[in-house]
Amino acid sequence: MSVACYSQKILNPFRGVMNIISIGGADAVTIDGINWTLYIHDSFDCPTDDPEEFFEIEMPDIRYGDWSKESGLRHSPLIASYHYNEIQTIAHVLLDAVQQYADQCPFPFQDKYELWLLDESNDEPLALLETAHTKEQIFALENLRWEAGIRCKQEFLANAPIKDPDTKDLLDKLLQKEATGTAGDLLNHLIEQRAGQQPSAQWFYRDILNDGTGLNGININNRLIGRELSARLFPKMLVQRFWPDEAQTALFTAFIQWLSPYLLVLDHLRDEQREALELIARDQALLVDKLYIFYPKIINRQTLNAARVEATMRRANRSKASEAQDDTVEYIETQHALI
Repeated sequence: MSVACYSQKILNPFRGVMNIISIGGADAVTIDGINWTLYIHDSFDCPTDDPEEFFEIEMPDIRYGDWSKESGLRHSPLIASYHYNEIQTIAHVLLDAVQQYADQCPFPFQDKYELWLLDESNDEPLALLETAHTKEQIFALENLRWEAGIRCKQEFLANAPIKDPDTKDLLDKLLQKEATGTAGDLLNHLIEQRAGQQPSAQWFYRDILNDGTGLNGININNRLIGRELSARLFPKMLVQRFWPDEAQTALFTAFIQWLSPYLLVLDHLRDEQREALELIARDQALLVDKLYIFYPKIINRQTLNAARVEATMRRANRSKASEAQDDTVEYIETQHALI
């Protein structure tokens, strides 16, 4: 049985990468490079009332279990079914593949089919919505809405304030003027405005040079099908950062900087872009340490190593604080019991 190992972006909102080991009828996936979840999603031949007739059914994804090198396999509860033996057989093959290939993670990106929300004014790519591994996985997305994400709405510009006073003043005025809620809400609002009242999106196949060939889409003119777009027209950071308004450009630039620990997992960045992101990501040490295993290339290793050391120290301090709190609670409960 053939084994495919590849990566796929986690999108809308963009939050890193999923690495996948697939044997066709089943997949194992990880989002941290350590813990793998095994899914069975095969079709089986099932008998009908006529003992000589069969029909094929498509099984929904079945979570077979979780595996890590440290803990081994932990089975998930399985509902007894006619296909129990088939499920066990394919799961054992998948587990063998995981044990063989897990150490090679991260795998190359293979989601070369990309669905882009289009700019209403020129039909150029505005923001990446979805990706697919094969042409057969292309689908018509119903909700053409780009999302900055819940974490962005909670933390962006709040936990990491802008250091440059001129940029901070520019963004403060923009947020006051728009009054759309959080900075994350404003990002969503601006993308929606640029996409138009009747948003459209198009699938593209990205070749080895990252140029794009237009495929089918949603709410698009047929003249766009088959068009060839240069790689430079696709935002490298997955969302358009250049806007007619200076403050809006500053907002999306700040958002991309805030997203830098995640963006470093991408494999198409130029060295100067990667190094710039590394220097900015240094301020988010815990995220850098979490995602470090997925970085395909490192330019400034000293900077990222410093971030990882800081992350280790911060986790150790949290652990000590937690232990101290537990000791205090235990002391109080013990004293209460003695009264």
